[in-house]
Amino acid sequence: MDFDPKKNYYDILDIPETATPEEAKKAFKKLAVKHHPDRGGDKAKFQEINEAFQVLWDERKKSQYDAYRKWWFSGGFGDGGFWWFGGQGGFDVDFWDLFGSMFGGGFWGGEESRANVGGDDIQVSISISFEESFLGTSKKIAYSRNVKIANIQDKTCSTCHGRGRVAKRVQTPFGIMQSQWACPDCGGLGKTYTKDGKSLDNPFEKRKDTIEVKIPEGINDGVYIKFTGKGNEWLDGHDGDLYIKINITASSLYERKGDNLYIKVPVTIFDLVLGGEHEIPHPEGKFKVKIPKATQIGDMVKIANKGFGKSGIFGKKGDLYLIPKVDIPKKLSKEEEKLWQQLAAL
Repeated sequence: MDFDPKKNYYDILDIPETATPEEAKKAFKKLAVKHHPDRGGDKAKFQEINEAFQVLWDERKKSQYDAYRKWWFSGGFGDGGFWWFGGQGGFDVDFWDLFGSMFGGGFWGGEESRANVGGDDIQVSISISFEESFLGTSKKIAYSRNVKIANIQDKTCSTCHGRGRVAKRVQTPFGIMQSQWACPDCGGLGKTYTKDGKSLDNPFEKRKDTIEVKIPEGINDGVYIKFTGKGNEWLDGHDGDLYIKINITASSLYERKGDNLYIKVPVTIFDLVLGGEHEIPHPEGKFKVKIPKATQIGDMVKIANKGFGKSGIFGKKGDLYLIPKVDIPKKLSKEEEKLWQQLAAL
């Protein structure tokens, strides 16, 4: 993971720099509920919120982070590297320890190598029809992911000794400063890999997979369905996850509000006054509905349990609302116009 030195965790959690760990925790819970991918939130935003919380709720990490930011914005970093300081009046802050704790080894902090981080998640978007979102459906999705090459041999990298990084020390007026970066021989993995006696630059290969996605009835637009461990594979850590984002195509017939379903039904003025029967479309199939007598313009006809939701004994469904749309004739014959005039005279 690349770290942005300009990132402000206080702004991300919307708390002041004087906030206590409890205030950070409270802010995190509120934002996590709003942005969690399982609730249709943005995954990247959720990760950013979690990243900020992991630092600001821990007093030791928070003090290190504050010192880091103070030094960064005063121009204390050079050569594009990350530094820690010690001795001869320097800051006694181990930033690699800070980053490693924050991101689970993502900066190869401490003794951990890149091999212990884990595979990346994958996101795939699919589109379904409005009717499919109502009834539920099943889709087969093809996607590509990184998988570990079979039957490969590994050994600890002799350059970085399994740490996944190399370092350089420089004597400065502030003391000894040390910068670190990914090992050039193992690419930060901590190990080198061979197969059939040949060295491999990359222990992974692309593979096309197919997965069947069962989409439940009543699903909302923009929801993610998660498949644990179906993302990119990793070496000694955890495989990433696969997230399927569901996009629902808008309908010219139907509109959804919550779990209720709305349909516009063309009617005549006589249907509103005298009542009438109409056959209407529905995702489950057409059926006939009676328009009550003396229905006013703007009224809606409610049909219970014909909206979105789960069917069955313990299921709960919304309602269907018919919106009468009065069909005013654009052209009248002389006889029809005479009849309308007679009706108006009553």
